Amino acid sequence: MTNRPARRHAQLLLILVVLATAFALPAYAQEKALSKDQAAAKNPLLGRWKSDEATIEIRGDGSITINGENYKYKVIGRVIMVSNDEGSLPFPYELKGDTLLVDAQGRLVTYKRLKGDEADTKANAADTKVTEGIVPAFVGKWCYLSSLTGTNSFMSSRCFTLYQNGTYEFAAESSTSGAYGSTAGQSYDTGRWTATRTTLTAHSTKNGKIVYPIELRNHPKTGDPMIVVDGDAYVTAFKKSPW
Repeated sequence: MTNRPARRHAQLLLILVVLATAFALPAYAQEKALSKDQAAAKNPLLGRWKSDEATIEIRGDGSITINGENYKYKVIGRVIMVSNDEGSLPFPYELKGDTLLVDAQGRLVTYKRLKGDEADTKANAADTKVTEGIVPAFVGKWCYLSSLTGTNSFMSSRCFTLYQNGTYEFAAESSTSGAYGSTAGQSYDTGRWTATRTTLTAHSTKNGKIVYPIELRNHPKTGDPMIVVDGDAYVTAFKKSPW
C-alpha cells in the first residue's frame, strides 16, 4: 500500500513525457518546414533546374552543381557569379516563376525548375546519364604538346580555344625549311562546341559536325591538365588545377 502513490506518480510522469514528445515532433517538423520556406523566400533560385544543355542545382550554402561539377556562387543583384579556384564568371539572369532565363555570355539559355518526384527522378538519372553540354572546366585555351615523354617537349602553335558561350576557335601555323627553300601555312576554323567527359563535339563552319573521343589526363612532369583529343595531347595554356 505504501508504494501505490509512488507508482501513480511515476506513471503520471511517463504520460507527461509521451505527450510532450508527441507534441514536440510535429512542432519540430513544422519549424523545419518553415525554415526551408523562409530560405526559399530569401533566395528563390534555390533548387534544381534543367535546360537543353545542363542540369544545375543551386543550394543555400553558396554552392552550385553544373552537370555534376561543383562550384561556388553569389547572387549580386540580377547576376549569378559562378566561381572556382581559377576565377569567376558572371551570368545575368531573369526569374519568371519556374522559368530561369540566363545570359551565358550573349547566349540566352532557358532553365525550368524541377519539382517533387520529377526533381528526384532526374537527379538520380543525372548521376548515371552522361550529359552533353558546355563543360565549364573545359573553357580556356589548349595547345598541342609535341611530346609527353621526350626531353624536348614543347607546346606548338596548334591551339584551340573553347569559350563559355559555346563557340570555339582553332588556329594552327606550320613551317618547314630545307635545301630547296622554306614553306609556311596557316589554318583557322570556328564553330560551336559541346562536350561530355569522354567526347568533344565540334560544329565546324567548314567541316560540319565532328565528334572527337577525348581523354582527361595530367602532364606527367608539370601536373597541368590536358585534353587528349583523338590521341593528340593539348595542354592548358593558362593556369588550371589538375583534373
